[in-house]
Amino acid sequence: MDNSRKKLLWSVILVILYFLLVFYIGGFNVKDKTELIINVITIVLSVIGIVYECVLIFNKKIDLNKHKNGVLACSIYFLLVNIISGVIGFSVTKELNGNKKERRELPEIELKEYTNKYICLIAFIICLGILLFGSKIITKFWMLIVFYVVILSLMIGVFYKQLIHDFKIFKSYFKEYFVLILKTWGKALVLIMITTIIIQIITNTTQANNQIALQNSFNSNPVFIAILAMFYAPIAEELMFRGVFRKFIKNKKLFVIVSGVVFGLMHVIDDSKTLAEFSYVFVYSILGIYLAGIYAKTNNLCTNIFMHFMQNTLSVIGMILLMFM
Repeated sequence: MDNSRKKLLWSVILVILYFLLVFYIGGFNVKDKTELIINVITIVLSVIGIVYECVLIFNKKIDLNKHKNGVLACSIYFLLVNIISGVIGFSVTKELNGNKKERRELPEIELKEYTNKYICLIAFIICLGILLFGSKIITKFWMLIVFYVVILSLMIGVFYKQLIHDFKIFKSYFKEYFVLILKTWGKALVLIMITTIIIQIITNTTQANNQIALQNSFNSNPVFIAILAMFYAPIAEELMFRGVFRKFIKNKKLFVIVSGVVFGLMHVIDDSKTLAEFSYVFVYSILGIYLAGIYAKTNNLCTNIFMHFMQNTLSVIGMILLMFM
């Protein structure tokens, strides 16, 4: 018997000993039907896991590498029943190769001038003017929609060729890109949460004014705000603050800082009347810096657009929950 099978055998033995000990002491204490159902499910799942691993252990013709996911699932469950059994199972999964394909490296994309940078700058200035001054002349809902359509159309128009090029590569390497996006987003969320808590403690505030205004708008028009947050903002804002800025700032570190800070300023400049309210610029700047960072690393616009989509989708889910609380 090879080493991996021996470890699995010990894992199973410990689970069996755990249940024997429980029944020896007095079995499961059942107070109501809910506890009875939970205990029955626990025993049934444990038996299935034990039988499954016993088959793997004693049938040497079975290739354990092909059952890595099954061993992992049993280990996760056994961890809840008996910690030592779960840990032993995890050590086995590390030894197995599974059916993983050879890891591909992300393709290197060179920055190209798909569109004249000054045309992009003109489109950026127009869009920025609409965002900063458009609210003063908007009197009807249809005017608001027209303004957003104009911004989105201008940005997609000037970046159309680059978006098509980047999307083809992004689609082909989606798994690899997704792992990178998930890691980057996770780091950003942790830092955002820490920064937000610090600001709330120091300033005695609960939320950024921008978020409060967004929540109020969502309560009155949830579908429109959800579409705006999940689809319009990730595309339009990323093309404006990452796509345009990258054309003029070639130094990666400088681009990341400038793009991130301007992004943060744009999210608080209209709604901040006090220093405490303005302090949330740090929160939005952190997100902007990580979005700029992933674009600088991949040179693929779809990566930061997708990460922005994930962040805003999480925000929409939060607003939905708050609306029903």
